[in-house]
Amino acid sequence: MDDSSSKENNPFDIQNDSNAVEDILLDTINKMRKDDPLIGAKLGAKEVINSLMSMMNDSNGIHIETFMCALGSLAGYSCQASLRKELIELKGLDEKQVFAVVFTNDGSKYFFGDLINKPLAEDEYSVWSLAAGAVQYLGINEIIDVEDIFKHVAETVGNHNYGIPRIPEGHEPMDMPYNFVKFLWPLFLPIAEKYCDAPNEWPIMFGLSVQEGIILGKDVLNPLLSLSLAMESAIPMAKVDIIELK
Repeated sequence: MDDSSSKENNPFDIQNDSNAVEDILLDTINKMRKDDPLIGAKLGAKEVINSLMSMMNDSNGIHIETFMCALGSLAGYSCQASLRKELIELKGLDEKQVFAVVFTNDGSKYFFGDLINKPLAEDEYSVWSLAAGAVQYLGINEIIDVEDIFKHVAETVGNHNYGIPRIPEGHEPMDMPYNFVKFLWPLFLPIAEKYCDAPNEWPIMFGLSVQEGIILGKDVLNPLLSLSLAMESAIPMAKVDIIELK
């Protein structure tokens, strides 16, 4: 019997069926972009939330502080990663043409500049705008001082405090932002590539994930603390050197 022919005609070929379903989904999303250009980012954000919840759910449930730290870390790094993909990998620009590169005495390298800050905290759909929007949506009129976080990140470049969220005792995440980026980014990048129309939508997708995380966890953790955890993680991770993850 010809095995290859058998496989081609096998009605129970789950892999082929799965690919067909995904092709239909992506085709549908592309058609919906005409009415909602960010539909891909929105749907991708939901997959990020569901996937991360599934990964972090154990017998004690989901540790919300760890969840928000991870979401913020991914959102922050996506700002740098999207620029690397779009401007360095696809357009061939040099790293120093895209970022203000800072070297420290210990040999570490960090990336600053307006191009990172726009999707991180300055654009209409920046990580900060989307995350802070969740707090406003919940009817909270207070807001955290995001400029203070930027200042703290700049002041701690090159020392052991860099990237450690300043969080009230008893609310510490179970791991550090750097490790979340290092281990989770390779797992979640395919979601961004699948749903987003272009790399510049990656920060929007992850920002929407942070937004939804704040809302989902509102009864467990004060939304302002969730916002603080996310941004204390996002801002340093937008500027950290993890080139091997590109």
